[in-house]
Amino acid sequence: MAELAVSQILTQLTHLPPLGVYAFVMLWLAGESVGLPLPDEAVLLTLGFLAHRGSVSLVPLVLCATAGSAIGAAVSYQIGYALGRPVVIRISGRVGISPEKLDQAATWVRLRGGIGVFLTRVVPFARNLASYAAGIAAIPPRVFYPAMLLGALVWCTTVTSLGDALGAHYRTILHLGARGLLIGVGLVVIGVAAWLVWSRWRRR
Repeated sequence: MAELAVSQILTQLTHLPPLGVYAFVMLWLAGESVGLPLPDEAVLLTLGFLAHRGSVSLVPLVLCATAGSAIGAAVSYQIGYALGRPVVIRISGRVGISPEKLDQAATWVRLRGGIGVFLTRVVPFARNLASYAAGIAAIPPRVFYPAMLLGALVWCTTVTSLGDALGAHYRTILHLGARGLLIGVGLVVIGVAAWLVWSRWRRR
């Protein structure tokens, strides 16, 4: 039922005017980032196709997607940072996230700091709880926000550009399973980012 609803939403996207598409992607990704079980991969691929078709422009699309993702992540982070674990547990329990899973994510992010925050934005799983976890882990705002914004920009740019490059073939990717492919894309992005960080560290 959920997959059918998402498919219907994706179909309706192709009929929206550009401003409607930009507003939709901002709201959708904000909702996904605050914990709602919304698949952003399929939406970003579809929007990339719309850019390929010329219905929308790629740059404003990426900026709106990044803004929505960042807004949702910032809200989640502030809830975790200011209100703490008990409040987050009540929120996360409503979307099926267990306290154990939340604690594991908080520990993982705490150990990795800004790099961990960045990685949670470019790998398509656990993104809807990662910012809550960063808040609970007391990652400082000066560390969280730059890493989160960079990760959101990289992810939104990568997936929408992939949809743009695939053109009409994006439906084939959705049929085969967008998440598996995009996990691979996310891992490639992580690998490149890690290599750049390592190269910079070696030069220093």
